[in-house]
Amino acid sequence: MSAEDPAEQMSGAVLMRGLVLVAGCGVLSVTATACESTEQESAKLGAEDHQSVASEGTIRLGGANHDVRVSDVTLLSSGGRTAVAVKLTGTSTRTQVDVPVGVSVTGAGGKELYSNDAGGLEPSLQHVAVLAPNRGEWWVDDQVLTSKTATGAHVSVGTGAVARPGSIPALSTSEVHLSQQSGLNVINGDVVNHSSRTENRVPVFAVAVRAGKVVAAGRAVLEALPGGSSAPVPFEIFLVGNPAGATLELTVSPTAT
Repeated sequence: MSAEDPAEQMSGAVLMRGLVLVAGCGVLSVTATACESTEQESAKLGAEDHQSVASEGTIRLGGANHDVRVSDVTLLSSGGRTAVAVKLTGTSTRTQVDVPVGVSVTGAGGKELYSNDAGGLEPSLQHVAVLAPNRGEWWVDDQVLTSKTATGAHVSVGTGAVARPGSIPALSTSEVHLSQQSGLNVINGDVVNHSSRTENRVPVFAVAVRAGKVVAAGRAVLEALPGGSSAPVPFEIFLVGNPAGATLELTVSPTAT
């Protein structure tokens, strides 16, 4: 699902020159000759590391998923942080669940600087919980940890499972807006769970799109969403990039029963 809201003028510009996209079935790469940003208070974002919890192990992609179209892979840097955003669109007639997503970020000479193929990562950094047919969903890895300049990103999508009928809970967002905290660009909003059961560890992925290009992205994880359309649960996403003049698009990814 997506939400839109006019963006305010924000500081922290991101420059990305020499962008090249290479598309394939279930695979997409992006390279950039430069990725720079103005100074930001990146130390504040160390608090977001609480979102990383141990998972069961390394990601296993298996064969390429020919039922997913991968597009809009974007490498972003600002305030000492790096993120990768991508749009995933299911092309089969059935809803896919627990779809693995692999990311490799490279630097000078094509040397790999980061990969999400590791144990100990929060599950939403390695999988898309739900991918409905013929609907683009955003996925963001905002925990790209590298001290070197990233110049390229490669995304691969593996094969998940098929959802059972009626197994996907209904979630919605509201009151989505941009703000600033200590010079940092932040998206705030609420999520409501319309299903009867409580949802746990629900990721909210956000991108800011300007002139057809992703210019900022981020992610939050909600610990619990009580069922029964109860009170909205607020979220807060610290963006990597500059959302000035952009439209916000959000994806909330519930867990299939």
